[in-house]
Amino acid sequence: MKILVNVFQLVIIVAIISPVFYLWETDKVDKFCQKITPGMKQELFLSLVSEYKVKIVEIVGDDVLGGKWHATVRTHIPLLHYQCQVQGVSKLVVKASVAKSIPSATVQGKAN
Repeated sequence: MKILVNVFQLVIIVAIISPVFYLWETDKVDKFCQKITPGMKQELFLSLVSEYKVKIVEIVGDDVLGGKWHATVRTHIPLLHYQCQVQGVSKLVVKASVAKSIPSATVQGKAN
């Protein structure tokens, strides 16, 4: 019975704390994304990542397409799927926008 009470207390604590973490993490990404301006140098962009303590998931560049690149900056909580998409050319930032992505679900169906 004592274990059940402890588990119930843990569930209540998680239910109270999780919305606070959600707001805190999404607010960090929002503030970071608002700070990004077109024409910003890539070095300044990377320094803002460490300043705002957000996580870069990927930086993908293609020198064949004239140095175009894009980066995804996310929260540290992987289940949120809240991110800032940053696009750039060469060493400059062109555009940044916040996106809340929905995890892709594969739909299994029968072929007719």
